[in-house]
Amino acid sequence: MPRNRQQIPKAEREAALVESAWELFATRGYKGTSLAEVGKAAGVAANAVRWYFPTKDDLFAAALDHLFTREREHIEADPALEGDPRRQLVTFLVDLEAHRRLHREAYDRMGESPALADAYSRMQEWLEGRLLAAVASRLPEGADVAPVADLAHVLFEGLLVSTRELDRPTEELVDLLMEALIAVAAAH
Repeated sequence: MPRNRQQIPKAEREAALVESAWELFATRGYKGTSLAEVGKAAGVAANAVRWYFPTKDDLFAAALDHLFTREREHIEADPALEGDPRRQLVTFLVDLEAHRRLHREAYDRMGESPALADAYSRMQEWLEGRLLAAVASRLPEGADVAPVADLAHVLFEGLLVSTRELDRPTEELVDLLMEALIAVAAAH
């Protein structure tokens, strides 16, 4: 006999909502997905969705955070990528290319949604950490990494949210970015 909803732990119900939300956001986008549809897909009453996630942005942030966390954990667990922050960075960006439209929708809403800004910030920190780790051995002694991090932040935003078709492979763009950042650090 299946368990009724009250027998299912809150964390499990919340995880089901996030997973259902991710599937709907990934196929229909932010604007094309309603909280009622997410509730229905997860087997939760539409009004109950708001108990877990007060706003659609909160649910969207949780779904994006789920994507970022799952991808990051996958990369960090891959022995072929261990100790190679450049390859980790490239793999992450390539794997997320299919979801660029969602990045764009999240980016457009960040000013209105602290939850989305937080989720996006955590992802950006990880990306910047991988990039700084990748270029660390090539930076001059005592180089100021603040301009490197600032430039990396702006360039990653562009890679993640641009709707323009890339004319180069992501790996090549990351290598160009690394070279530019090393030159910036050397100039300061």
